[in-house]
Amino acid sequence: MAILKNLKCIIADFLFLICGKEAKDKILKDIYRYLKWNRKIGSRKSSIIRLNFLLLSKPEFRSVFYFRTKRHKLLTACSGILLPRAKSVEISGDIDGGLFVSHYHSVICPEKTGKNFRVGPGAAIFGDNGAPTFGDNVYVASNSAVIGNIRIGSNVIIGAGSVVTHDLDANAVYVGNPVRCVKKIDADEKLLDEIM
Repeated sequence: MAILKNLKCIIADFLFLICGKEAKDKILKDIYRYLKWNRKIGSRKSSIIRLNFLLLSKPEFRSVFYFRTKRHKLLTACSGILLPRAKSVEISGDIDGGLFVSHYHSVICPEKTGKNFRVGPGAAIFGDNGAPTFGDNVYVASNSAVIGNIRIGSNVIIGAGSVVTHDLDANAVYVGNPVRCVKKIDADEKLLDEIM
């Protein structure tokens, strides 16, 4: 049975092998982020085994994977037949490695993000006249909206249900509608490590 399941991944594995160095590096960072807390599979050496585990068990990761391999349209479409992506996750923009989509039902359309970008379920990130730009190590929690041509600094946590329509400084926790800073994050603090 396990062999049959892994056969579903054969086109995706081929896509991973041919996708190019930049896309492959980003996918490897995405895999690391998804498996950070999974000790069972996280310790295995083979990136293909890790990739297959995520493709078979996490539809939201499939959406991230197909976003990264979209340059190969035919192979991505064929792989999507065997391993469908989460249809309720929309991803576009220039997104660096380490993207983690926590669940379904998210619209992730930033202009640009730094590394280690995490998005909770139901988050909406978009803009009509320019989309948001994010620094490194940003977490947008569930049901939050980040809207417009704005800048979000590095090391930022945006709490659940927040609405962001203006620039946010780095190293802070923001919550509410309208969003406001509730805590500054020190460089020594472990808060970001625990959440990210």
